[in-house]
Amino acid sequence: MRCRPRMSNQGSLTALGCALLIAACSSGSEGGSGGKSGGTGGAPSQSGSGGSGTNGSSGGTTGSGGSIPGTGTGGTGGQSAGSGGQSAGSGGQSAGSGGQSAGTGGTGGDHAGAGGKAGAAGPAGQAGQGGRASNGGSGQAGGGPGANGGSTGSCVGAAWPTADPTTMGPFAVTADKNVGPLAGVVPDPVYGDVQQRFNVYRPKDLAQGGYCHPILVWANGHTDNPEPNPPQCVSSKYCGSYLMLMQQMASHGFVVIASLSTITSQGTPVPTLVGLDWLLQQADDPASPYYHRLDTAHIGAFGHSEGGASTCIAASDPRIGAIATVSGTRANDKFHQPALFFCGGKDTTVPCDGVQKVYASVTTQPAMFVDNLAADHGGWLYQSGAKGPDIFGLTAWFRVHLMGDTANRKYFYGANCTFCSDTRVQVMRNMYLTQ
Repeated sequence: MRCRPRMSNQGSLTALGCALLIAACSSGSEGGSGGKSGGTGGAPSQSGSGGSGTNGSSGGTTGSGGSIPGTGTGGTGGQSAGSGGQSAGSGGQSAGSGGQSAGTGGTGGDHAGAGGKAGAAGPAGQAGQGGRASNGGSGQAGGGPGANGGSTGSCVGAAWPTADPTTMGPFAVTADKNVGPLAGVVPDPVYGDVQQRFNVYRPKDLAQGGYCHPILVWANGHTDNPEPNPPQCVSSKYCGSYLMLMQQMASHGFVVIASLSTITSQGTPVPTLVGLDWLLQQADDPASPYYHRLDTAHIGAFGHSEGGASTCIAASDPRIGAIATVSGTRANDKFHQPALFFCGGKDTTVPCDGVQKVYASVTTQPAMFVDNLAADHGGWLYQSGAKGPDIFGLTAWFRVHLMGDTANRKYFYGANCTFCSDTRVQVMRNMYLTQ
């Protein structure tokens, strides 16, 4: 959700109000037989997915990938109470002669007894993963990685040095605009029946320093964009609010792919994940500027307002290694990564108590809740630039968890964390940060 702000005489932002548009997610029930096969991939850039087995006697059957140009995604193997899960769905078929390769290999099913079968290989996507051992039965080890799953990128780079998250980073920044696949639900509140693509914010010279650049996927607030995109999305309509944040993250070495959809929590998959699929393909395309320059093993997701809800949905994706949201969340019982949740103490659109409840649900990973006391729904963007709590907090969080910048752990971890003594905020942390 993105409320359109109005600037007061003092320069603060006040919310005019907006509707929260959140797509519902379904979950499998326990018991019974495995899920049926997934659907075949649809239109270009959409994905076919395999069925997921329920916790019954047999796993899900094999799903099929997209069969036309686009991104086919391997199905997820079903869970089984006795024997190993069935094999994962196969990767999407190729787009044809000279076309881009299609989707990712599947993930092998979990199991309680014998090892899960290996994930099926995608023709040119990511490698499938074997099943994981779970409780019950003999608890044997899961199956190994799927063979010949294709490359996820072969970037080998230097270790990242530490950097000050309260300033711009050392990289000059550029943007690749209106690139990638069409994605997002239509009609769009700003663009009508015209689907949008993506902007990519990145270091201008991806070879500088010899690093492999982590990926961030960004989700806008409702009716917003990462920057103005005339003629429909212009500043006078309070559209295009986040350019400073995009440049901040890119200047620190991240490659940020940002959807131009203005309803980022809608769609299956949400548009940010469509963009991620495309960017991972680019990382293995010799004709792409991203070729062998991206750290495809370290991917984060972040967003504001409705984009925060979108981020929480995307968190179910096993490729997402860290998340952060600002003034927007959604409950998800599949959080599996470090999570940072900001709210605004003066926000009447998304009150802090709802954000706090989602924070409290993260019990198996490091999690922090930060109440930016002086911020309303959009005011966090205008608090002292990169020195504002949300901006440098987002920068430091992803530097720690995607770049291995251990010096920036001080902002979140330990008894005397920097955020803990910052009078502009109030924080809550779970045991993974306080130990």
